Formats: sequence, structure tokens, C-alpha cells
Amino acid sequence: MVDLYQNSAYGTHAGVSVTAADGMEYGGGYGPEEFLVFDGGRVDASVPVRRLDESGEAAGSAVVTGVYATAGAPERVHEVIEDPAGTYVVTHGTNTPLAADVGVDVLGTTVPLSCSTSFAFDLRVWRIDTGSR
Repeated sequence: MVDLYQNSAYGTHAGVSVTAADGMEYGGGYGPEEFLVFDGGRVDASVPVRRLDESGEAAGSAVVTGVYATAGAPERVHEVIEDPAGTYVVTHGTNTPLAADVGVDVLGTTVPLSCSTSFAFDLRVWRIDTGSR
């Protein structure tokens, strides 16, 4: 499993989880970081991985590479949620589906990734005080 997330407000986050043929589990991740993993139609991330046992031994990196492109028209997003802290959280913008052809090279094996939930949000989010505190 590979999870890549990039956000102008909260930085870049990445996570990798792998079960090897022998049943050993490996994983790693980072975030928030300042660099981009999605840039101009390219995907490029390197995530350090370790054994997920008591040794925690380093096992190299998972290198995620590939390409992405718009796969449909942007859909409008508008959501208003009342926050228990006495504010409304208003979200407005678009959600654009993406097609991605991405793979990961990890533990000496290259594996293609399915990216069925690839998307790009372009949102503005603001809070409005309800005055009810």
C-alpha cells in the first residue's frame, strides 16, 4: 500500500506498507515535508522503509514513480459544516479525477500500483464565527 498526499497548507505526506513473500512486514513514511511528490504530471517519491518488528532494521527505500493526467471535468465542491467550537467551516472549489500510471520499487521488486481513487482538489476553506460561544 502506498499513500501519497500533497497539500499547500499541510505539506506533503507519504506512507508505505509492504508484506514480503516470507510474511515479514515493512513500512515507513514521512510528513509534513516541503517538497512536491506531484509535479507537472509526474509522480516521484522516495520513502525510507524499515522492518516492522522489534529490530526496526532499515530496509532501504520504496521509490514511487509514474505519471498522472486529468481524467474528467472538475466537479464543483461546496460544503458547510457546523464545528462544535462555534464556527462554520465552509469549503468551496473543485475536485478533478485523475488517471495515474504509477509503480513502486521496494525490496528489490517493482510493483504496479492501482490508483482508482486519484484526484486533485482545488479548494478554499474558511471558518466563520457563529457567535454562539
